[in-house]
Amino acid sequence: MREFHGLDLNLVRIFNAVLDERGVTKAAERLHLTQSAISHALARLREVVGDELFIRGPEGMHPTPRAVELGQAFKPALLQIESALCEPDFHPASSQVEFSISTSDYITATMLADFMARQRELAPNTRYRVRSLNEMNVTEELDRGSIHVAIGVFGKTPARFISEPLFSDRSVWLMRRGHPAAAGLFGLRDLAAYPHVDIRISDQIGAGDGGLIDQGGLERAHITSNPREIEALLNAETLKRRVGMTVPHILVVPSLIATTDMIAFTPLRLAMRAAASLDLVWRDPPYETAPLMISMLSHRTMGAHPSVRWLRKEMIQAGRQPRANDEISL
Repeated sequence: MREFHGLDLNLVRIFNAVLDERGVTKAAERLHLTQSAISHALARLREVVGDELFIRGPEGMHPTPRAVELGQAFKPALLQIESALCEPDFHPASSQVEFSISTSDYITATMLADFMARQRELAPNTRYRVRSLNEMNVTEELDRGSIHVAIGVFGKTPARFISEPLFSDRSVWLMRRGHPAAAGLFGLRDLAAYPHVDIRISDQIGAGDGGLIDQGGLERAHITSNPREIEALLNAETLKRRVGMTVPHILVVPSLIATTDMIAFTPLRLAMRAAASLDLVWRDPPYETAPLMISMLSHRTMGAHPSVRWLRKEMIQAGRQPRANDEISL
């Protein structure tokens, strides 16, 4: 049995940083240490654990199976130690903590923009790392503690996660002001008359499936333009849909339709902000649509930390109070 008495907890802290960043350079920047110090710490931990821990590859340092196991144990352990040793209260005005948030570009450009405007006064020294929701396994990242919260559209949720509703949004058809379909009646024939911008954020599900993907018992949906439903509605009227462009990022949509006759099906919060800056308008869909229910997930263990409790409370505040200029009407 290996000797663990006297193990330097800084080795665990450094290990977690390298695991999160997948590299020595970024871990050193995050911890304000030299790359040499990071490398020496990893060498000491390798000797203690008896495992290589990381293997260098073309896209960074990849953890060994043993390193993945250690990461799952170290994250909650460090937070519990921090909770035991530090003050039980979190002071946002003086804190320099860094929060890791997983979400989409749509949420980042709308709700998180409002959230950051508020934090400029409440917590001026806190830092936020936003990671793409569509490029990770949310269940694994929450379990590892490498993200504090995840924000998106979720279905079935494992009991070890806390799910908190943030806001409900609906989708509308966005187009340039002066578009032939911007005034008068707006029906299915108008949807067939003009090319669409399709939003396909991920290949993990087929375009327009509108379904949920399962990640270790967590159901997660992608926010897309839902072309399959629209095609079915048009086909029922012997109409055909036209696609002008398919894009992987929803934030590029407003600029694409600002100077063309393409139209796009986007969340209303995004449409409102785009309309204010690019002189766009939106129309309600001529058919029934289900609302987007945006929720926040956190781990029951790590989400109970005072700093994460504060983050969750502020996120809920940002979700429920959209800015006044979001109330633009046609």
